[in-house]
Amino acid sequence: MLALLRTPRWQGFTAVVILAIVAFGLLSRWQWDRAEVKQAEQRAQALAERDPITPSIGDDVAEFTPVAISGTFDDATRRFVRQRPLEGRNGFWVMEQLSTPQGSVWVLRGWTPSEGLRAADNPDFVDINSGPVTVTGVVRPLPEGEKLPEDRGGLPPEQVTELARLQLPEADSSDWYVQQIPTEQGSALVAVPLPEVDDLQNISYAIQWLLFAAVAIGGWFFFLRREARESSE
Repeated sequence: MLALLRTPRWQGFTAVVILAIVAFGLLSRWQWDRAEVKQAEQRAQALAERDPITPSIGDDVAEFTPVAISGTFDDATRRFVRQRPLEGRNGFWVMEQLSTPQGSVWVLRGWTPSEGLRAADNPDFVDINSGPVTVTGVVRPLPEGEKLPEDRGGLPPEQVTELARLQLPEADSSDWYVQQIPTEQGSALVAVPLPEVDDLQNISYAIQWLLFAAVAIGGWFFFLRREARESSE
């Protein structure tokens, strides 16, 4: 078998197998890392089962921390995040700043459908809470985003394409927002569900890539042994 490994054909075949094994290993590691991220999200979501706290506006708050913040919604900051499907229907997320004595914080108040609306139409949202309210929900990270407000393609100023800092008016809690759960009593908005976390698929993919690597090793050894046996006959 050692003599075969010195031939250019088997050296090339061995190099291809080694590259495949390395690629399978990297893909397995990537899927495993994804599973670990989702497990961390599951642990973070467990925070939502605890009693809510009232954080200081502007402080760093862990994702999925339950909070209860009192203030007044600022209608002038209301934004509708486009193309947010829910249960097979397209619609908008309704975002609005909650003004508190400590500062302002973005709140995802809920979802409203977009059926029957043209691209330039805003949802017919009537706020039933014009006075002081206490918002309960969980903290979610507010990403930086990719598009500037002027890149929204001529949409009304109240509509944005991303839930991101670049398209939303600045708030004092610039790094996070509150996903309100549940929505206000009597509101026509639908509460936006928390993301479902399932790490089993990533774990199965990680094991699958390792099996592919094992098959590559086994196939290499099988063909090498068979050719060596045929050469000796």
